[in-house]
Amino acid sequence: MTESYSELILEHYRKEAELHGRDASSTMRDAITRGREVAGILRIFDWLRERGAPTDRVVDIGCGNGYLLEAFSQRATPPAGLTGLEYTPEMCAVARERNVKGCTIAQGDVRALPLADSSCDIVVTERCIINVMDREDQAKSLREVSRVLAPGGHFICIEAFTDGLAELNEARAELGLEPNAVPYHNMWFEKPWFLDTVAPHFDVVDLAAERDPSLPAPNFLSSHYFISRALYPAVTKREVLYNTHLVKFFSFLPPMGNYSAIQLWLLRKK
Repeated sequence: MTESYSELILEHYRKEAELHGRDASSTMRDAITRGREVAGILRIFDWLRERGAPTDRVVDIGCGNGYLLEAFSQRATPPAGLTGLEYTPEMCAVARERNVKGCTIAQGDVRALPLADSSCDIVVTERCIINVMDREDQAKSLREVSRVLAPGGHFICIEAFTDGLAELNEARAELGLEPNAVPYHNMWFEKPWFLDTVAPHFDVVDLAAERDPSLPAPNFLSSHYFISRALYPAVTKREVLYNTHLVKFFSFLPPMGNYSAIQLWLLRKK
């Protein structure tokens, strides 16, 4: 990553590694968000396998402390080849400490992936490319994902988008709350830019057309974010607190609206 922001990113995730180690809270304090991200990724993996899509070579780019990789390895039939790439050396070290069976951990930069062309069947990013704090570098990263995927391979893309933040802030304003902001170490995607950037390389897979409620929609966290980031602070007159009983109580709600910046997109390489 370029000097303008690489040290900021390295320092942020160095602290994450030191403070949270192998815990699920690393990079995400919200247990419901983390749980639904992992569940959504694994459900899509199973669905692709059920449909006969290639699923042997799975790469988690920005794998952090290896939490998702361990979940993959614990499937009844795990991927034949599992790789984690992580930019921060301290996070790499934590991921390696897991000793995930059948998994290779390497340090790597999403802007210039240390992988051969067409060498992957599935690529996963979980809030990774939003750490690339330059639009052209983000576009380069998305092109790199396309390069390493085999034709017809799939990109399970969990990233953050400004349209979800805008709708959440409209709801917060109605409830008398100050707007939320993009974290200092992120640059969130603008939806039109994202769709235009991936269009030459990927087709968007419309999971809603499957009419299978177990498959996550792009807004899979929307209701949770409305409850936790708008309703909870409005009712309690407190700052947002994670993992509260009130928020857990409403966690049964299906996703409605577009109140979460974090969204899940399934893309198929052309």
